[in-house]
Amino acid sequence: MLIHEDAPVAYSFFILVDGAAEVRRRGRRVATLGPGDVFGEMALILRRPRTATVKLTEPTRLLAISAHHFRPLLIDSPEIQFKLLEALAERLEGGSHS
Repeated sequence: MLIHEDAPVAYSFFILVDGAAEVRRRGRRVATLGPGDVFGEMALILRRPRTATVKLTEPTRLLAISAHHFRPLLIDSPEIQFKLLEALAERLEGGSHS
């Protein structure tokens, strides 16, 4: 496991560089992630417990961005802001990424 649902403290946001991961909520698979997908941002944005469990399903490389650097990164990078908005919109729409 990389992230546990309901974990009270969120320390990082992740970008999947290569590999794959599975997202589960309440034990049910809700998404499969691949290169370029992001996860962990909702807990940092909302400052709430994690909303899902993320398990790596194959050898994977990740870029981790600490909570301390997350907000400054968003302020300085409109490209990352846009990518996060796309990911959140897909989730609200019920898309395959989570």
